[in-house]
Amino acid sequence: MGKFKKGLFLGGILGAALTWINTTTKGREFREKLLDQSAVIYAEVKERALASDTWETMQKNEYVRMVQDAVDKYAKEHELADDVRKMIVKLVSSQWKNLRRGK
Repeated sequence: MGKFKKGLFLGGILGAALTWINTTTKGREFREKLLDQSAVIYAEVKERALASDTWETMQKNEYVRMVQDAVDKYAKEHELADDVRKMIVKLVSSQWKNLRRGK
C-alpha cells in the first residue's frame, strides 16, 4: 500500500474515532472521564514538581518522567488500560509550558 493510501486509511480511522468521542454519549462520557483523571494527575504532578528542589532547573524530560511515574501509579490503582494510560501521559505532559508560566 502506498503512502497516500496509508494516510487516507489512517486519517479515516482517526476521523471516525474522533467523531465517536465527540458525538456519542459513551464517547462524551469517556472523554469527560479521561479529562477528570488527567486533572487529578496534573494536580499531583504540579504539586510535586513545584515542591521539588530542582524546580528552577527542571527540564521537560524530567517533568515527563514525573508524569509517567504518577500515571503508572494511578493506572495500577484504578486498573486503567494501556491506551488510556498513554493518552493521560500525553495530556498531562502537554501542560509543561503552562506549568512553567505559572498557570
